[in-house]
Amino acid sequence: MAKKKRVTRKKLLKEPDEFLTFSAKAIQFIAKNRRPVLGVVIGVLVVALAFAGFRYFSNLSERRAYAVFEQGRSSYASEISRGKAPLSREKASELFEKVLRKYPSTKAARLTLLVYADMSYHGRDYQKAIELYQKALVAFSGDDAIQKLIWNGLAHTYEAKKAYQSAADYFQKITESQDSFMKGDAYYNLARMMEALNHQEKAFEAYNKVVEAYPDSVGFQIAKDKVLHLKGALGTSE
Repeated sequence: MAKKKRVTRKKLLKEPDEFLTFSAKAIQFIAKNRRPVLGVVIGVLVVALAFAGFRYFSNLSERRAYAVFEQGRSSYASEISRGKAPLSREKASELFEKVLRKYPSTKAARLTLLVYADMSYHGRDYQKAIELYQKALVAFSGDDAIQKLIWNGLAHTYEAKKAYQSAADYFQKITESQDSFMKGDAYYNLARMMEALNHQEKAFEAYNKVVEAYPDSVGFQIAKDKVLHLKGALGTSE
């Protein structure tokens, strides 16, 4: 019987870390499959689902942590489809808390923070969602794309709490980032927050940025209408 070939630690270190390089594929998926829903909380749930088929872990703790995470994720996903969200959230929460408590340093725990935060948002437990998103910011400090997704989640959560200035601050962070990923939608959402705060001039500027630079954003047509309306209200010249 042939011996199973052993992969050395040295070789593993030379190979790319699947967990750290997943974001590019996940973001491509989001870009190609984004639905035109302006109030969507975050791409985090999509990112989480992109992780669903991920099975490679380098040690026993990772495998155990991922197994518990997967129980929680699959429980929530299956029960939510049958209209049993409160029950499924309760069960999933117990499992997610177990991952964070028993395996806090694992990669699976980082993934848990994302999914648990998104689930808490949808369950209207906004304070819990904010707490988890903040922890996820620290956990994913080296991944700029995921940081944007988390800022977006925080922004929508603060908006749900009617804390419009805090929401605007996080949308602003996305608009100030270097690459263009999510910027169009962030400008649109920033404009909405400025309107909610009655800062009409700033709302006009943000809507106008969408029109001028982001024709593919989901809020483009509404932004065009808003620019015309606010231009008249503010007496802005052509």
